[in-house]
Amino acid sequence: MAKYTDFCNQILEKVGGKENISGAVHCMTRLRLNLKDRSKVNIDEVKGIKGVLGAQFSGEQFQIIIGQHVSEVYPEFCAIAGLGAAEAIDENLDKEPFDIKKVPAKMLDYISGSIAPILPIMMGAGFFKMFYAILGPDLLNLLPNESQMMQTLYIVGNAGFYFMPLFVAWGAAKKLNTSVALSILLGCLLVDPNVINIVTAGEAFRIYGFIPMQLNNYTQSVLPTLLTVWALKYVFRFFDRYVPKAVKIIGVPFCTLVVMVPLMFCGLAPVGNWIGMLLSGFFSGLYKIAGPLAIALIAAFWPFMVATGMHIAVIQIAMLNITSLGYDPIVLAGSNIANYALMGMTVAYFLRTKGEEKQMASANVITLIVGGISEPTLFGILLRNKQAMVCQIAGGFIGGLIGGIMGVAVYTLGASNFLTVLQYAGGPGANFINAIIACAVAFVASMAVGIVLGFGDGAGLKNFKGKKAAK
Repeated sequence: MAKYTDFCNQILEKVGGKENISGAVHCMTRLRLNLKDRSKVNIDEVKGIKGVLGAQFSGEQFQIIIGQHVSEVYPEFCAIAGLGAAEAIDENLDKEPFDIKKVPAKMLDYISGSIAPILPIMMGAGFFKMFYAILGPDLLNLLPNESQMMQTLYIVGNAGFYFMPLFVAWGAAKKLNTSVALSILLGCLLVDPNVINIVTAGEAFRIYGFIPMQLNNYTQSVLPTLLTVWALKYVFRFFDRYVPKAVKIIGVPFCTLVVMVPLMFCGLAPVGNWIGMLLSGFFSGLYKIAGPLAIALIAAFWPFMVATGMHIAVIQIAMLNITSLGYDPIVLAGSNIANYALMGMTVAYFLRTKGEEKQMASANVITLIVGGISEPTLFGILLRNKQAMVCQIAGGFIGGLIGGIMGVAVYTLGASNFLTVLQYAGGPGANFINAIIACAVAFVASMAVGIVLGFGDGAGLKNFKGKKAAK
């Protein structure tokens, strides 16, 4: 018997059997299932399975929180459920009647499902950008920008974001189960040097000589590609169905591109670009009006948003800001500060509790602060303890307010553990220093509140003073 056979069988039983699953993927800690009938799922019984840290519906997905070893569970789960990696899911298995109420959830599911596979690219390249900023003249000034080391860091870091349309095209094609090859080709066209030269020249250009093209630079963009691959799915399916078999191998890709090239350059990509500009403008305006307060609220309540899956919608704004503005001054700026408040609360919980609770807290300290995995702390401590919630909200709000007043912004994606503060490197040196201050305040404030109040263990402020006097 394989290592996780019984565990996987228990999950299958509680989600309605393998015939109720149309697809399965996983992230760093969660098994994510697409189900045909969500009413067959018994969430409470899934949560009761030994080894499951939590479970919830998020958009169209049922997410089971397992932990960092989910990558070991996933292949065995797929084998038992009949979802082999090489097998394509029949599109007709999970068709459902159109419901306009579900459109926002489906959109978010498409966006998050397309971006999730490319997060390793963004994080890896983000670290190169981060070290370029730290070692360069703007911060530590250890190396000149002209050095080959700095040039290497710049090239790799820049490539991870410059070619974003290609990466997003790949992720979106996998999500929609359409042609990966044609999706990547269309992504390449958006950043093709010839197209960039046409845009830079600023002279009117017409696709095929008669269809006017918008002169936009789509490097580092996300939405133009997402709209393009969504349309490609239907165009490709149409030609794949009606082109004669004798010429299908040539006819399908050619006819698809004939339609998609003008549709992309003259319609979908400009629309995606406008939407991105409007969203960025809206949230930039919101930041200018209520910046410090907005960041403070995000830092105070971010863990609760993560626990309920609400963060999926908001995190897309951060991705748009980074790919369009080059930095995110709102969502990630606040959520990273929230992580330090959560760490401070966990340390306080470890210091104030005893017995089994203390053992659990010690494991959470290591998992969260060193490993960067927050789910055990969220579901094991935060959502079960009112005092823990007070610590998080107080520490996050204070640290977020300070960060907002100092105007901190995230420039790169990177570590989610105690090194999270490095994500603020990449811009002005003062931004990184201010971020360290804000994150440190969040950590200390949250920990101090926890030590003083206790966690419902009979060791609140009064008893804490009494013990201190007794000593």
